[in-house]
This record gives sequence, C-alpha cells and structure tokens, in this order.
Amino acid sequence: MLLIVLKPTDRANRYLERDNIELIRLEAVLNFISRYVDSRKKIENVSITLDIDCRKEDSEFHFKSRHIVIAGISKNNKKTKTRAGRLKYLIECLIHEFRHCLQEIIFKKDANDVTYGSTDGDEYRNNPLEVDAYWFEEKYSKKAYDLYRFLKKCKLKDVSAFYE
Repeated sequence: MLLIVLKPTDRANRYLERDNIELIRLEAVLNFISRYVDSRKKIENVSITLDIDCRKEDSEFHFKSRHIVIAGISKNNKKTKTRAGRLKYLIECLIHEFRHCLQEIIFKKDANDVTYGSTDGDEYRNNPLEVDAYWFEEKYSKKAYDLYRFLKKCKLKDVSAFYE
C-alpha cells in the first residue's frame, strides 16, 4: 500500500494558492487511486516533489528522484482560461505523470525503459510507458477531477480543536 505525500515547490505553492487548489485534496485523490493499483500489504511512504512551470511545453516525471513537473498551465491558453479549466488540466497531467511514478514503484520500470529522445514523433507515442500512461490518464482523469470536486465540497472545519 502506498502513502503518497506531495511536496510542492515554492512556484507550485504560489500557483496552487492563486487558483485555490488544495494540496491535501490532490494527495487524497492520488492516495485513493493508488489503493486500487497497489494491493501489497506493506506500507510504503512515497514523497513526490510537485513543480508547476508555465514556461515548459511538456510535463515530465523524473524517475528515481520522484519529481513531477506540470507544464503549460497559463491563462493565455484557450483550454486553461478559467480556474476550472486549469484545475482539470492540472489533474489530467498529474494523473499521467503519477502513472509513471506507479510504473517505477509497483511495476519496477525505470529510466532505461524510456526509448525516446523527444516528445515529438512515433518513438514517444509508441513507447510502452507512454501508451500505458495515456491509457491511465484517459481512463481515470475525469474520475480524479470529480473526486477532487467532491472532496472540496466536503470540508471539515474545526477538527484540530480539543473540546472538553
């Protein structure tokens, strides 16, 4: 069983605060999904560094360092003009890159299985890791988005207080 902890960079924190996206809800979504993928009884804590870089064109997952970079989120893009659009885009990319993380941890894949030099062309699209990640993104990103929205509505308040 995996216990996912997202560690955002300062840049990611600024972005998440600006768009009112809650890190704890993103972690809950990833942990929910990972429970269905990982059936092991042993608990494994997984820290994933999350960065959001609007200057990059492609999102990426760095094997071994477990570093996810979400790219291309900007207000100038037609798809990401609204907060809801940016949230949906963020979750789609996060689910795709999280699948690469699961490939490394559960399926024991590593950077040696990456056989492409760039994200343009057939080498990238036909790589088994990318085929699997796109399948996973297509199948689960809408469910992840819906789960995030549901969790956002179910806020708990004052749970840290102690009442006698």
